[in-house]
Amino acid sequence: MRRLNLFVLMIIIFLVANSARGSSFSSLNRKGNKAYKEGVNLLQKGDKSKAADSWEEALKYYRDAEIEKPESNELSYNLGNVMYQQEKYQAALDKYYKCLSADDIKHRAWANYDLGNTLYRSGKYPEAIQAYQKCLELTPEDEDAKYNLEFIRKKMKEMMDKEKQRQENQKQQNQQQNQQQQQQQQEQEQKQQEKQSQASQSEQEQKKKEEQQQQQQLKPKEGMTKEEAERILNAFKDDEKDMQKKKLKEVQGQGMRGGKDW
Repeated sequence: MRRLNLFVLMIIIFLVANSARGSSFSSLNRKGNKAYKEGVNLLQKGDKSKAADSWEEALKYYRDAEIEKPESNELSYNLGNVMYQQEKYQAALDKYYKCLSADDIKHRAWANYDLGNTLYRSGKYPEAIQAYQKCLELTPEDEDAKYNLEFIRKKMKEMMDKEKQRQENQKQQNQQQNQQQQQQQQEQEQKQQEKQSQASQSEQEQKKKEEQQQQQQLKPKEGMTKEEAERILNAFKDDEKDMQKKKLKEVQGQGMRGGKDW
């Protein structure tokens, strides 16, 4: 009997503890939600500093509640919202991804919608489009998701058009640079050819000049007077007479040496 009473007492204590824990979780979650909404209202009024303080307070309540129920999809979603406002996008993504397995369709749709917003802020446009499309599959009447989806599609098209234009401009610029380089190269080659041609022409002119000088040196002197011609002719005649006299003397001086033939 005592054992039965003890067992019943333990069950009662367990239930009371769980009830208190659930009450504590709910209380902390509500306080966090309140602080989060205050931050959103302050941001809309332009008071970013106080809004940041409210979100920090909400984060503290959610962290305490997470100790009670770490597996709660609702709490993960709330944490993701605070981190999104704090621009901690990667941390927010981690929390939203955990909510995609929620049992409630509406909660999964919300998670996909906010996942799309966070992916957009992270610059991941294709993934954001997929998230909005998933949200619309779950809740086709969501006008905000439709608007955001079309907004990102337009933005992506603008980016693609700009990139295409940039590539075309770059291509034209490269072509112009290549044409300029080719033109410069042709001009350099032409200058080099002209320089070589001038050097060859100068060399030919110098060679021709030297040949003319040599021909002028070998050419007999013209314009000799009659007196000079007669004087040269007489000098040749006198030289010829002297040569004949020398030969005659040499012939007369030779005689027979010995009287015998060999």
